Amino acid sequence: MYGSHGSILMDPAPPASPAPPVPVAVASMNAWTLNMARDKADVTAFGDPNKVYVQGLPDIKGTIGGWWDTDETAIFDAALGEVAVALELVPSTLFPTFLWKGLGWLDAAIDVKATGAVAISGNFVAAAGWTREPVSLVRAPEPGGAPFVERRRAA
Repeated sequence: MYGSHGSILMDPAPPASPAPPVPVAVASMNAWTLNMARDKADVTAFGDPNKVYVQGLPDIKGTIGGWWDTDETAIFDAALGEVAVALELVPSTLFPTFLWKGLGWLDAAIDVKATGAVAISGNFVAAAGWTREPVSLVRAPEPGGAPFVERRRAA
């Protein structure tokens, strides 16, 4: 799959719950990243054959990028605002039901060079829970086909 069909949708002022946000495509965007790294705590005990970890919550954050468009200032308005924006990140508009979405705090930047096009970018972090659509109801088995067993340790 080629990335040229990706999309960033945003509602810069999402309504209060229970009304859903109404995100629209942000013009002239050409890149996004989503990082869902999780904290890990070392719980290795005497006799373990290797290090053992427990996993914390995902730290949802990412980046957006594109080209300056005088008709599209929403990311700058959002960055200077006091409201978390609703974001939808779509890897391919050929499959528009596969996406990640949630509220995020957005930063924005502009990069102007004499030798290139004016670029815009931003960073975001989660302001509330994020979801993936469609939601997977099946958890992958552990390596070797063993069923998942959570290992708890006393603090």
